[in-house]
Amino acid sequence: MLAVAWVARLGTVTGEAGVVAMGGARVAAARRSAGGGWRVLPLVVDEPRVLLDDGVGLLASLANDPTPTLRWYASTRTAIVLGRGQAANVAAAATSEVTVLQRYSGGGAVLMDRTLLSLDVAVPAGSPLLEGDLGAVFGRVGRAWAQALADLGVAQVTVFEGAGAARRRGDARERVLAAVCYATLGRGEVLAGGRKLVGLAQRRRQAGALVQCGLLRRWQPGPLLTALGADPDDPEVAAAAVGLDDLTAAAGRAPLADDAVITAVEARLDAALGGRP
Repeated sequence: MLAVAWVARLGTVTGEAGVVAMGGARVAAARRSAGGGWRVLPLVVDEPRVLLDDGVGLLASLANDPTPTLRWYASTRTAIVLGRGQAANVAAAATSEVTVLQRYSGGGAVLMDRTLLSLDVAVPAGSPLLEGDLGAVFGRVGRAWAQALADLGVAQVTVFEGAGAARRRGDARERVLAAVCYATLGRGEVLAGGRKLVGLAQRRRQAGALVQCGLLRRWQPGPLLTALGADPDDPEVAAAAVGLDDLTAAAGRAPLADDAVITAVEARLDAALGGRP
């Protein structure tokens, strides 16, 4: 299994247990959401390893600064990101163009590139978003995403309310589907016309939770399936998900800008938080 080599950077420290002082340039650029409930970090487009490091740092920072925080990001290059505990051996897929990493949250593998718009939702312990069982936060975050996408005119948006469908220890077919994040469904994940559009994963610490959200812009699973040793043209996987740009193109509409998505999602997350800091 491959693992991320955590690299110390300005504003972060190495390892899961490290403490982040969210200072420097990124703090200066932070703003408050329109409803005032969230600190919002600006959309960052950077190397995938840097982006994963910053997510770990954000979760650790809740121990010293329990401010609910949203962090938007996209990758400058292609990376295959494995879920925590995922045993897929994709080392052969690593090239000068494709990086193979592992995140600390669960779920299947994700192809991280500029067609995936990602959001980290850092929620401090005691927040109403974390009330209930461990998976309840997925429903709340997922419903905020679904409402935001409906506000933007995306049709047939629903939230999956069932238990996770992935079976890594099932038969060969089930293992292939479980290995790909967007080929299976988990609680709170968002669908459009029955196809997965927004994937969710989380990591918990005593100080709070980090809910990681990924909005597909386009669904092109071939490279990921190839890396996993599966059929790159697998019809079931191809039909399992859909990208936002695919949906707008099919409807004869122009693509929705990142800024429009960010504004709509923040408004709905403000409502979910109840405007409380």
